[in-house]
Amino acid sequence: EGILRSHLVSLGDLGRKDIRHEPGDAGTTKSFEDAKDFFDGFGLGQVELVSGNHDLEGLDEFDSDEENMKAWMECFDKSTPQFCKQVGDKTLLVGLSTTRFRDSPFSSHEVHIDANQVDWFLDVVKKHSHEDGWKICVFSHAPIMGSGLRVLQNVHVVNGCAWLNHCSDNRGIFIKTVKENPQIKLWMSGHFHLSHDYEDAISTVGSCTFVQAGVVGEISSRDGRRQTRIVQGSSDRLKIYTVNHHKRNQDGSADIRLDADINLISGQVELAHGHEDYDHDNWFSAFVPEDEDGCYLSMPDGQVACSQTVSKSVCWWHMKCGRVLGLHEGMLVEYDAETLSPLGVVVNSKLLGNREVLVVEEGTAVVLVDNETKDIEVVHPNDDGSYWRKFQRNKKVRQEEKLREAIAKKWMESNSLQ
Repeated sequence: EGILRSHLVSLGDLGRKDIRHEPGDAGTTKSFEDAKDFFDGFGLGQVELVSGNHDLEGLDEFDSDEENMKAWMECFDKSTPQFCKQVGDKTLLVGLSTTRFRDSPFSSHEVHIDANQVDWFLDVVKKHSHEDGWKICVFSHAPIMGSGLRVLQNVHVVNGCAWLNHCSDNRGIFIKTVKENPQIKLWMSGHFHLSHDYEDAISTVGSCTFVQAGVVGEISSRDGRRQTRIVQGSSDRLKIYTVNHHKRNQDGSADIRLDADINLISGQVELAHGHEDYDHDNWFSAFVPEDEDGCYLSMPDGQVACSQTVSKSVCWWHMKCGRVLGLHEGMLVEYDAETLSPLGVVVNSKLLGNREVLVVEEGTAVVLVDNETKDIEVVHPNDDGSYWRKFQRNKKVRQEEKLREAIAKKWMESNSLQ
């Protein structure tokens, strides 16, 4: 009976992580077929999944995102990228999939939920209200901005692909929906390839608990740990467990750890922190500003970091226009003004170097000063008023450029110009 009432949900990124331009690479038909065989091996018959950014990376096999997505859907017998499934009394599992890679205006690895899915999601939430007693669990490959989950500044923040719809104007619609709809009790995501062994691998905003899920593949983990989540639900509670793929109990059974106990009635969340698995180097952490964190500069007017301290300074402030900027790990970073989630890097550590950072005229401008040459650089906002830069360009475009460069180089080598 326990097996019959169990459901398997994949958060995406099927297939090999390393791209060898062979069948089995992420985003290829073979990667989908191999994943289906793996899922079928659980014998559940109740499998749901959402796509991840790498699932649309079959550039050698498919010419368009539409073709790639169609192959993914056909393999798993899906009629739409999203899913909605009732699994208990007034309890829904809802999944949202990314639908673009080649067509991304900036980083191809941005997990983007298209407008049709957003409208569909809002409609599902509206029709299954808190007042009517519904409970909704949401699944997406990347987390939403404002979730409070650990984020990788040097990987996803700098490239504008940390959050759902990170580079889109509607990226704030998800956290707004969560805050306005207490029936959304759980939101699970992956994307960062990190383990569960961090206190901010689970966070709570309003009535919703956000949960980071790890990876199964041996070469896919950034911190060397492979784990899976188990969610056990009843009418009034959700319990979140970790399955450690590196450990077995003496009887050969899986090593399972309780991480969170969620009371769906009171909203209280008990976190089981303090486990020995949490005792490790605290890397991959991005700074997220908080009110009264001691790092806020209320009225910056002059130097905020000198050349000796700029690489170690941790501070944040409001610009006169309302944008939020800060310094962390030797980088000038922009944060979302509402949620204070990191949006992107304005000046990276290499470009910032040991220059002095000033904020002048009560937040009118940011100025970088080279103490040796006395050269100054004013940091200007983008056309849309934001400050963060889109450093990573579309992968398909970059590949096409490299191909043209290789063709041109080969031609030049065989055709000497007189």
